[in-house]
Amino acid sequence: MGTEKSRQVDHPLAVREDEAAYFVVIGDDDDDWLVRFEKAPEFLAQEWALNMANTYNERLGRGGAEDARWTARAPDLPAPDG
Repeated sequence: MGTEKSRQVDHPLAVREDEAAYFVVIGDDDDDWLVRFEKAPEFLAQEWALNMANTYNERLGRGGAEDARWTARAPDLPAPDG
């Protein structure tokens, strides 16, 4: 019996925004979201959401061995003032 590789999410991710948060969504379905990044003064919610979607989409497009790595780097944070 062979082993078949399967993904839980096999469509590109996108980012949508509402008043309180950024959502990483599956494909064109704004209601099918994977993660919510709450907007807060000291948190780069948009950058985190975009980084997650972009990293996943790049790996999805590449295929191959790298496709099995599901981790994403955190966005670069600005240096603290002071």
